[in-house]
Amino acid sequence: MPNVLNWLLIAVGIAGMFLLLIAPHEAGHFLVAKLFKVRVIEFSIGAGTKVWSMTRGGTLYALRLLPILGYVRMGGMEAGDFEEPDGFHSKHPMKRIAILAGGPIANFLVAMLLITGFGLTQLNSDPGKIQRVLAGKPAALAGLQVGDSIRTVNGKPVTAPGFISSEENAHPGAPLVLTGVHPNGQPFTITVTPICDTPATCLIGVGVAPRIVTVQSAVVDGVTFPFAAIGGIVSGLDALITGQVKGGLFGPSGLTGPIGIGAITAESVNQGPPTYIFLVALLSVALGFTNLLPLLALDGGRIVVVIIEWLRRKPFDRNSELNFQRWGLVALLALAAIISFLDIQRIATGQFTGVH
Repeated sequence: MPNVLNWLLIAVGIAGMFLLLIAPHEAGHFLVAKLFKVRVIEFSIGAGTKVWSMTRGGTLYALRLLPILGYVRMGGMEAGDFEEPDGFHSKHPMKRIAILAGGPIANFLVAMLLITGFGLTQLNSDPGKIQRVLAGKPAALAGLQVGDSIRTVNGKPVTAPGFISSEENAHPGAPLVLTGVHPNGQPFTITVTPICDTPATCLIGVGVAPRIVTVQSAVVDGVTFPFAAIGGIVSGLDALITGQVKGGLFGPSGLTGPIGIGAITAESVNQGPPTYIFLVALLSVALGFTNLLPLLALDGGRIVVVIIEWLRRKPFDRNSELNFQRWGLVALLALAAIISFLDIQRIATGQFTGVH
């Protein structure tokens, strides 16, 4: 039964991850389109067979069986429908750009909310508060428990989360005299002798928050997360393209597709909520950033088309544009298929790097 529950939890985690990426993205396009009074024909989340649908205000709303895709069909974007008065192409270029950017922006907002929300659950103004005690280690044997607050180490006040580790490393293997208070307010003084895994690594076996977390820092972390994540993504792509990573784009640490993302998500579920939340936030930023790239069939490619039309003050031939977008989509699907095959190969041969 535990294995069944674990697999069920992983399945829910993977489905939830895809929904948290796709639903807000499509909702971003949908809401901005509605704001500018563009006729929305269909708003679907998922792929395959419809499991629920309704029509309201001329729009079909649907949930489909597989939570891996989604789309918003707008008037004026299909052959024979380009001149619709309430269609996409009838709107001012700035409005069209806003509609196309609505999806990626929604992804960035989701990441901000996830990181901020998680940070607000981790508020901590006590740098010595114990959050973890390793079983069988000196701290546990001495009676320290989660929730205890270490106030001094060898007579020195604990002023920062890394202070205890600094004292452990400053005198490897030497006993530490700890004073503090239990959650009930009762003070304690104990002496704990670290165990040395190596001559330079001697630990008592406790974990404290990596840093002080306030409401302000949680909000700042959330707001700045997409920018930091994009910087990391760009840096990683540069390393792949320039050969700094062994194997390059299609090597063991190269591009990852839906199958690889599913495998990484499964690992993150087993590693607990913090890893899962961070991963989903990172993937949300990656989806938004990728969609803004100036490639055909992506939001960024469509934005480039709108900008060029705006500058030249003349629209492209809509049928030709539609055909180019379709070929772009075929190319992207082919790339996704290749990467998915590589993901399967990496997982099967044990080369998949997983969560890191």
